[in-house]
Formats: sequence, structure tokens, C-alpha cells
Amino acid sequence: MDEHDYVYQLRPLIVPGVVFLILYPMVISGLNFFSKLPILELKVLTGIYVTAMLGILFLWIVGMSKRVQIKDRHIVFRSILGKHIIEPQHIRRVAFYFDGKGREVAQISTKGEVYYVSEFYFPFPELMSDLENFILKYGLRSNLESYAGLID
Repeated sequence: MDEHDYVYQLRPLIVPGVVFLILYPMVISGLNFFSKLPILELKVLTGIYVTAMLGILFLWIVGMSKRVQIKDRHIVFRSILGKHIIEPQHIRRVAFYFDGKGREVAQISTKGEVYYVSEFYFPFPELMSDLENFILKYGLRSNLESYAGLID
């Protein structure tokens, strides 16, 4: 099995944040223009804006660094926050399901952690194919057969 690098897509994460960062000052300026907000309220609202901006920046940095690799003997989840290597003997179960919004998700459970692989990783179809091959190669416990429609 070749090594593939799957990257996290930032658009669903960043676009709403950027829209917020653009609209928030306009809304607050409009409120201040029409009703002259007290200085304390303006400072609190500015603090909220700065906190949100730093949070969005942090999410962007973490999102830019998120990667999943499926190698011959392990799955590697990497980001700026660290690297997690999962070997087949550590995986208790892999569950495939659709979330409430109809997005496909794979949940990889180990003894102490749970990892999620979703459509936010690109290219997702290849990632799911590699994950399915990994499961079959190492005989891991999963709902792959019922999920893929192989069993009624």
C-alpha cells in the first residue's frame, strides 16, 4: 500500500469566520452610529471581536496543518498540535456512518482515543478507499460490510 497524504479542507471552516469578521464591525458601527453605545459596551464588543479573530486565526493555523496518512502498517493523524500514530493492533473498531447532515464519517476507535475522518479531508473518496483497504488487509473490526451493502 502506497503512502497518501490527505489534507484538511479549510473553506467550510474559514468562510463563515471571515464573513463574521467582515460583518461584525459593520453591525457594531451601525449600532454605535444610531444609538451611541457606552464606552464599556464598546470595549466588551471589541474584546469579543478580537477574541473571535484570534480563535479563527488559531483554527486556520491548525486546519492548515491537519493531515491524515495511511501507510503500510499505520494511520498517522498530524497537525501543528502533534502527531498520532495508530497501528492496527491498537484499533478496536472502525465505524462508518452518516452524520445528521448526510455527510459520510469514519470513526476510528482505539483504547483511549477516538479519531474521525470526514468529507473535510481531500481527496475524500481516495481516503475512504485506502481506509477500507487498510481494514480488510488487517482484518479490523468494522461495520464495513453492512455499510457498503455487502450484507443485507
